[in-house]
Amino acid sequence: MDYGNRAAWRSLAALALLLSSGAAAAADAANDRRVVLVTLDGVRVQEIFGGMDPVIANAPEAESGIYEGAVTKARYWRDTPEARREALMPFFWKTLAPAGIVLGSQAKGSKATVRNDQWFSYPGYSEILTGEPQPEVGSNDFVRYPNRTVLEYVHGTLGLGYGDVAQIGAWEGFKYAASQKDGVFLMNGARDPFPPEYSTPQIDYLVGLRDDVMQLWEESSSDTLCYRIALEYLRKFQPRVMWLGFVQSDDWAHARRYDLVLDYLHLVDRELGELWATLQAMDAYRGKTTMIITTDHGRGRTPADWAEHDAGIQGSQDIWVAIIGPDTPATGEATNVADVTQSDVAATLLQHLGLDWKAFNPKAGPPIPGATGSP
Repeated sequence: MDYGNRAAWRSLAALALLLSSGAAAAADAANDRRVVLVTLDGVRVQEIFGGMDPVIANAPEAESGIYEGAVTKARYWRDTPEARREALMPFFWKTLAPAGIVLGSQAKGSKATVRNDQWFSYPGYSEILTGEPQPEVGSNDFVRYPNRTVLEYVHGTLGLGYGDVAQIGAWEGFKYAASQKDGVFLMNGARDPFPPEYSTPQIDYLVGLRDDVMQLWEESSSDTLCYRIALEYLRKFQPRVMWLGFVQSDDWAHARRYDLVLDYLHLVDRELGELWATLQAMDAYRGKTTMIITTDHGRGRTPADWAEHDAGIQGSQDIWVAIIGPDTPATGEATNVADVTQSDVAATLLQHLGLDWKAFNPKAGPPIPGATGSP
């Protein structure tokens, strides 16, 4: 080539500008990735992968807590586990799973467990958010611990505003697990008001209803109200990262009402479907957003202990993880894959945001294999 030819130089410059513009556009697209983390407290693998559990369904009423067996079985009983889980959670299994990945079905060679040795809520949420078990978290007391969470890391690393990272949940403990310190980003407990600058008349109305809707426990509020608050917040303020925490799945189980656990899962499945449809309808989220759904712990496996969970109850260590988004291959129910743990969720979240998980916590579990198209 004649490098003295000015036309050739101009062509090279134009080509370089085009290539750099394309690279910049790709970088901007990657930098605009968003994540919604949803946790369903104490939801067993048995219901996720098999729907209505025959072990519990056929137990005496005093152990199952099914008070209108014919009604419950008409709603959720089918001849096969695959049909039962679709009847229970149709969005999860007909829409989410085929487009994403679901891990934790041990019968299919996919094992997901907690690493902490407590097997109850706060240790589980701490492991999810910090990427490793935290030995000092040994109770559900409402205290903050000096362990940086993935929400704090995202907020600081991306230089986000107060409302660009949001924790909204129906259990008071969620806001303590979310951050080492209060006030870092928007954190909303079971009955907290919203800051006026991050509220709407609809949010204020829903927050007011939290005190009027009766709950089993004072430390919790209605999951449906919490969900509606989060949905309104998402539409209005469009956070980059949101953690939405549901808790009543655990409440109904502790009350030994298996019929209401099933009704609850059917309801929350519909809400998950609405949430995903809302994300796909918004320019800020469509094609940019990964939704990660998981649980803090499992529960017992027998009619005697299914309602409870702790380190002495086998099954409490078993969890599941579901992921859907633009970077996640359409794998469906994972089979014959490497074991994953609760500690892997934080790195997976960061991977979907294009952030270095080792810079967050080099001791964290690695990103879940198969959660993105990357190796």
